[in-house]
Amino acid sequence: MDISFKQLEIFRWVVVAGSITKASHRIGLSQPSISQQLAKLEETLNVQLIVRNRTGFVSMTPAGEFWFKASEEILNRLSVAMTDHEKRFKPSSVVLRLGATPVLRGVFTAATAHIAQSAPGFVKFQLVYDVNSAALVEQLRMHQINFAIVSEPAILTDQLSFVVSRLFEDQMAWAVPASLSEDELRHALNPPPNGKGINPILTTSIEIEATVPTRAASDEWYRTFLPAAEATFTAPTFAASIEMVAGGLGTCHVPFSLLPNLNPTILQQVRLFRITGMNRWVVLAMRKHLQTHATFAHIFKELTAYCRGQYLEAMHQDEIASFDTLHQSAMSSILRSAAE
Repeated sequence: MDISFKQLEIFRWVVVAGSITKASHRIGLSQPSISQQLAKLEETLNVQLIVRNRTGFVSMTPAGEFWFKASEEILNRLSVAMTDHEKRFKPSSVVLRLGATPVLRGVFTAATAHIAQSAPGFVKFQLVYDVNSAALVEQLRMHQINFAIVSEPAILTDQLSFVVSRLFEDQMAWAVPASLSEDELRHALNPPPNGKGINPILTTSIEIEATVPTRAASDEWYRTFLPAAEATFTAPTFAASIEMVAGGLGTCHVPFSLLPNLNPTILQQVRLFRITGMNRWVVLAMRKHLQTHATFAHIFKELTAYCRGQYLEAMHQDEIASFDTLHQSAMSSILRSAAE
């Protein structure tokens, strides 16, 4: 049969992405090119592999399910063979491609590049950003990156295909402009029925882009604790949202993992309060067959050690107060006022 690796890879991408449109964005091919390659594959096999509904999303036929599993096995075996080939015959050709979300930039980027550069056989380091952990896991599955730093839930269903190491538990913080007093914060957390007297800054929130996994929990937090705040702004990244807070536009939520990468000036212009119940584990994932390659195994070990040590220490700053303590203080002040 005249079946190419390219056709199998395109078919797998369409299934993983869920639509030809999304696959087109991921692999950089036009939709007509993808449709043409799929049509050729189906013609060669003399079966229909996928069905597209009115919205463009695809589902697999029984033959599609069979060939999706087959393509996974074939392409994975090819990746293993290429890794073994590089290890045996190209010992100085290691290219490290690390996937991460935009939270991990700044000092993290530099530290990671140093770790890669010190590895034996290192040639090139590439840091690949994507909007969320699910998108990074897609790239990892399709062998577009070697490693990925992602939230643990995003990789649970594929965990058997990867070596996974927990790095740190990422907590969330409520960021407010440093100009606000604690009295203003307490008043906003327990406002009078008419809502009067709330600082206008506390009636505005900066929400994160909808594809970020913490968005739903963040929205629920605002409904519970600061219902007067309206999501007037939407930021593409946590870094952009906290910059808006520093500018006095409103409040937002940010993960602790962002903090070591922020400009000190930004940190001086905001106050942070630790939030309980919005934590998530962050992990480093690598395809299992790469652990037999000395260079990749070395980088995996060093990245894990750096994240669990220096980076974790830099995340937990003394200036971060407890939101629970602030909220309890606000509750107490209401009770005292009622008693008086």
